[in-house]
Amino acid sequence: MLWNLDEVYKALDIKKKINENFLFNDISIDSRKINKKSLFIPIEGKNYDGHKFIDSVARKGVKACLIEKKKKHLIKNKKILLIEVNNTLISLKKLALYARNRIRDLKTICVTGSNGKTTLKEWLKETLKNNFLVYSNPGNFNNLIGMPITLVNIPKNTEICILELGMNTYGEIKELARIARPDIAIITNIGNAHIGNFKNRFEIAKEKSDIFSFLEGDSIAIIPGDSDHFKLLDKKAKAKTNQIITFGKYPDFQSKYKEEKNDMFTFNVSETKIKLKKKIIFKNWENNILIILSVMNVLKLNLKKNHKKLESLRPLPGRGEILQIKKRAKKFFLIDESYNSNPNSLKMAILDLNKEKYKLNGKILVIGDMLELGKFSKKMHKEIVPIISNIQPKLVITVGEFSRVISESLPSNISSFHFKKVFHVYNKLLTKIDNNDIVMVKGSNSTKLSMLIKFLSQGM
Repeated sequence: MLWNLDEVYKALDIKKKINENFLFNDISIDSRKINKKSLFIPIEGKNYDGHKFIDSVARKGVKACLIEKKKKHLIKNKKILLIEVNNTLISLKKLALYARNRIRDLKTICVTGSNGKTTLKEWLKETLKNNFLVYSNPGNFNNLIGMPITLVNIPKNTEICILELGMNTYGEIKELARIARPDIAIITNIGNAHIGNFKNRFEIAKEKSDIFSFLEGDSIAIIPGDSDHFKLLDKKAKAKTNQIITFGKYPDFQSKYKEEKNDMFTFNVSETKIKLKKKIIFKNWENNILIILSVMNVLKLNLKKNHKKLESLRPLPGRGEILQIKKRAKKFFLIDESYNSNPNSLKMAILDLNKEKYKLNGKILVIGDMLELGKFSKKMHKEIVPIISNIQPKLVITVGEFSRVISESLPSNISSFHFKKVFHVYNKLLTKIDNNDIVMVKGSNSTKLSMLIKFLSQGM
């Protein structure tokens, strides 16, 4: 039992006599994935209204749900308990804050940044789960609905809660931080993701730095020391805590790394040196490892005894996963970056292909549109061209609308094609792949490049 009706009323500050104290195993906003022991919260979005499904969940045996007072007249089923509130989304946030605060000694780690949030969250979870009871957002439940629904379902015995905080407009990070109340607040990097919704990158940095707004006592801030906006991040963090960890490549950072020969790296965290071999092509691997080691150190784990697991961490599907493919008698490597793309992550992904050890591999890039760049879109797509030219790929295929400018701007010695739809890419790509090639597929999710990954990985 995760919740009872008395706790729900307390969290929502409802003064009402309870005749029957219902017990709930979870709280759900999805009428399709609900069970008899769920508390249902109907949320109104741009294209839907969960209130329309209250009668449906009642027929499934759900005993109670929240409802906005102005919509009570819409409900025909009289058996379900209707908990009246002014706004169901605000009520969800109240329940999330109550859930976060009711677990004594809970440590909350919050992660934001322009790139790599989900991967870092999953890697932190994988690294810490042998020492703590760890809970985190499923998938990318990182917005003003997803993060609170994660918190309201946190098991009561959780010791470490890892939350990814996303944003695409003003005020979101501050509101998420208000609910999550981080003990450790991490910014991975500041890039141009969603810049179409902001005036410039400085505005993005200001919004991301709001993750520090609710740090208290001995809370920790972890920030990229080599960020263009370091002074801003440092100032915002220092306003709330004196415990700040900077990470990056430079020797004056508290957590730093040094690249050695043969893909060996030395990581130095609080004067403890750890040597690891980079076994994967993965953008920002070094900084992710530094952040994880820094968190382990804050949590008083022995770095020498617990660091080996870091070498086994692998990119997630759609976020840099590397697949070995055999198709039509050709064997090649496929890098699946199909989940998302923005200028910074695309540049890093391309530059990772320029490592010495991949010098002999033919390189093919399939690049989809980068979205939410607004007035900066054409400029930022075009800025990718010199990065591509530097690695001299044998072929570049662009997909969508905005990425066309990349194909059109490449030098004549690089073969390139543009297609509006992903399904036009299949046959052209297969005629160009040779044995031992590296094919990287990267684009925003809505360009549906995941369909190309599925096609290529099916074999035959």
